[in-house]
Formats: sequence, C-alpha cells, structure tokens
Amino acid sequence: MLYALFIHGSPFQTKACHSALTFATTILASKEHQLKGVFFYQDSVVIGNRFNQNPRDEFDIQAAWQSLSKDHGIELTLCIAAAVRRGIISESESKRYELESASLAPQFQLEGLGTLVSFMNDCDKIISFK
Repeated sequence: MLYALFIHGSPFQTKACHSALTFATTILASKEHQLKGVFFYQDSVVIGNRFNQNPRDEFDIQAAWQSLSKDHGIELTLCIAAAVRRGIISESESKRYELESASLAPQFQLEGLGTLVSFMNDCDKIISFK
C-alpha cells in the first residue's frame, strides 16, 4: 500500500510531527508498504525553518525528518503559502521578495497544494496528523 502523510500541527506545540515520524518509520520498515511523501501544512511548516534551534537536551524533530528524507529519499514538502507567511523562504523566493537570505532548511521544499492533490491521486491512503 502506498501512503502519504498530511501534517497540520506545530512541531513545538503538538505531537503531530512526532507521531507522523513514528508512523513514517514504521511504514518504511515494512516490506508491504511504501511512503511517497510528506506534506506539511498550517503551523507544521515551521519544521522547515533552518534557523530553529533546539535545546540540546530535547529531541531534534527537524533533524530526524531530514535524516529520514536523506536515508529513504522521502519528499518533505512545505505548503508554500503557509511557509512564506511564517517567514520560511527558499533561495528563489528570497530573490523574488528581495530578501537577503533564505530560511528553508535542507531536505525540505516549498510547493503548492497541487502537490497534496497529487499525493491524494497517487496514493492508496493519506494519513492526517493534527
């Protein structure tokens, strides 16, 4: 079965990103299931801010997602509208808005809701985490 994950909740105020990471890890460990990608929406997009600084004694959820993406080739997509509204800007967007630097963390990409629709069309199940 082919899955995609749709995450809404803030990585710092809810357990949505943590629960989704556990679910994603379980899917990837399975031989009969696959994970196509992850779409971060609303406040969950702050996970893609490269300027996030985690306290050293806390689990680094951003690094865990980045590692999962690198190790398994999983697409980590942030909703571009939600991300830009929260100051998460890619290199191309920083030029467009005439800003000095980008804030998008490695392994994450900015895309529109069309990517979510594509996940919905291509996957057997979309699992939502709030």
